[in-house]
Parts: sequence; C-alpha cells; structure tokens
Amino acid sequence: MKKIFALFLVMILGGLYSVAAEQTYNIWELNKMGIVANSSMTETQYRHAIEILKKVHEKTAQNMKTGSGPFYAAVIDSEGNIIAGESNSVVKDNCSCYHAEVNAIRAAQKKLGTYDLAPYNLSIYVNAEPCIMCVGALMWSGIKTVYYSVPSKTVEKITGFDEGFKPCWLREFKKRGITVYGNIIPESGEAVLQQYVNMGKTIYKPSR
Repeated sequence: MKKIFALFLVMILGGLYSVAAEQTYNIWELNKMGIVANSSMTETQYRHAIEILKKVHEKTAQNMKTGSGPFYAAVIDSEGNIIAGESNSVVKDNCSCYHAEVNAIRAAQKKLGTYDLAPYNLSIYVNAEPCIMCVGALMWSGIKTVYYSVPSKTVEKITGFDEGFKPCWLREFKKRGITVYGNIIPESGEAVLQQYVNMGKTIYKPSR
C-alpha cells in the first residue's frame, strides 16, 4: 500500500513539475523578443506559431504563382485542425474586399454554418499584419486569437500597399477578448513579399 501511495505521489509531483516547467512569457518579455502582443504566451504556443507560420509563408509563395496576392490566412482550431485556408484574391476576383483574412473567415463560416465563430475557439494565422479592413472583419468574426508575421510598416515599405490607419487595435482587441501575437518570424515573410514585387505583380490600390 505504501509503495502504491509513493508511486501515486511521484506521479502527481511529476505532473506538477511538468506544468511548472512550461515557460510562459509575459507581454514585456515578448516585446523584448521582438514580438508584439496583448497577452502572455507559452513556449509551446510560440513554437507552434512558428511552425504554422512557416507553412503559411510557403503557401503564400505557392499561390502567388497562380495569380493570388501575396497574403495567405489559415483558420485553425484548438486541436490543430485546419478549418479554412485562403489567399488574397483581389486581382483574381476583381474585388477590393477579398483579402486573405476575409476570404478565410468567409470559408470558415460557410464550412461551420455560422456567422459567429466564437464557440469554436479558433485562431487565424496570417503572413502579415491585418490591414484596417481585416482588423474590422476579424473583430466581428468571433476569431479568438490572431497570429501574424510581417508588420504593416514593413509590408508598406517592401510592396507599396496601403495598410490603413489602425489606432490602438491590439488594445481594442483585448477589450473584446481577442488575443494578438505579431512579428513572428517576419524575415521569412519579408522574403516572400519581396518575391512578389520582383515578379512584377500588381500592387493593387485605388487611384487617387
């Protein structure tokens, strides 16, 4: 009996140690790492985000070759299942609203049969920071967490796209229970954006 109790105790303590050993970064620490955030993040979250965003960059580059814009977004559930993945199709579909985030949200809502994605605890992974339009679309979609790679200022510098004005959007998202993590492996995304420019692709925006 004593041996069984001792084994049980070891198992409990081992589990507690595993939980305690999980590194969690607060916002200040994430900022020191170069990551923009409105909430803390675990090491596991960080590693998963890196792996997923690597695939997002690969998908972005792949789809650019068939006429899509240089942006891609993937909606993923808490189990790691891909609910929807879509590219920017502004030029292909002749619609200024068809950004990657909007397309991915529309596809996810259609697949799940609802306008409110909140009950599904979904995250969206994007190769670049959402523009002003996509910030609004994400806020009203029910998406719980946003992960992005290249910041808007860098997108504008490389491509010439106009990303719009987004005052304090991370703070506003936090008020609404939406977590944001950005500037994750931006170098990989920057290379893809530069590739788009080098290919001579359209930098779509209204004439002024």
